[in-house]
Amino acid sequence: MNYNNTRRACNAGYITQAIVLNLAPLLFVIFQNKFSVSLGFLAFLTLVTFLVQIVIDLIAVRFVERFGYRVLASSSQLVSAAGLVMMSFLPSLVIPEVGLLIAALVYSSGSALTEVVLSPLAEGLPAEEGKGSSLALLHSFYAWGHTAVILLTTVLLAIFTDVLWWVIPLIWALVPLANGITFLLVPMIPMQESDAKHDGVKLFRYKYFALAFILMICSGAAEQAMAQWASYYAERGLGITKAMGDLLGPCVFAVMMAVGRTYFGLRGGRMKLNRALLVCSTLTFACYMGAVFSASPIMSLAAIGISGLGVSLMWPGMLSVSAERFPRAGASMFALMALGGDIGCSL
Repeated sequence: MNYNNTRRACNAGYITQAIVLNLAPLLFVIFQNKFSVSLGFLAFLTLVTFLVQIVIDLIAVRFVERFGYRVLASSSQLVSAAGLVMMSFLPSLVIPEVGLLIAALVYSSGSALTEVVLSPLAEGLPAEEGKGSSLALLHSFYAWGHTAVILLTTVLLAIFTDVLWWVIPLIWALVPLANGITFLLVPMIPMQESDAKHDGVKLFRYKYFALAFILMICSGAAEQAMAQWASYYAERGLGITKAMGDLLGPCVFAVMMAVGRTYFGLRGGRMKLNRALLVCSTLTFACYMGAVFSASPIMSLAAIGISGLGVSLMWPGMLSVSAERFPRAGASMFALMALGGDIGCSL
């Protein structure tokens, strides 16, 4: 059976995740101006996004194998679309803070399901390259989606202005809506159930998995620390304007992360994954030191951008080595690994 359309839907699912996680921060200034919400509340929205994902990850360890891939994959996209639609309308229909919070709860739930379901689904699809490279290519679509959200939302804001800002989430909602329908139509593989020895939290009995879980926390933290703060650091720490800070900070970081994942996705079947992870970790450490201690703003910006290449393999790479070590763990293992990654993002 040909699963090319299924694989494309998985890739589009990670673009959806990039949309729901990165669109709201680009509209924070508009939320402040239109609805007079505090900066503290906007920061709280970001925290809620990751806390909801942690809760869904914990719950998913128990329920994910009771449903098929089709139901969960389609639901992840349709719930994400619903959250984006709510972002457009609810702040004007109810108390703005309540409307934005409800929208965040909904689209964060969709994002969490995306991570829990699509990684094991893509891992189970037949692939010519190694499984590690397959997951790296899958996760590259999150990075490319992140880049597209920054660039296209900037263009859409110039077209619609602050007056019609609410049209922008509706436009982006078309992506998960179409993909949710797609998942109902494409061929699907059966979900692999974990055996008794590898069921959910029982995996922590294995020292290798406990270490992998800790490294997954590190992967999430290493990626999000730079992704979330690069723009602020470029503007305040290096004296660069807001627009240039967005383009030279998180945008370049996202592009480099996408390039790294795409390269490994296309050529990674010929590489040793553990060695590649070691190289990426060392590069990330060096880039963090360069961004902080360099006396030149240009060198600091270069280090920020290159760090995207360093973190590119960490998240999908850790998923791959864990799946290779515990092939009978089933989808619940991916839920636990997503939990580790989201804990790292929150920290």
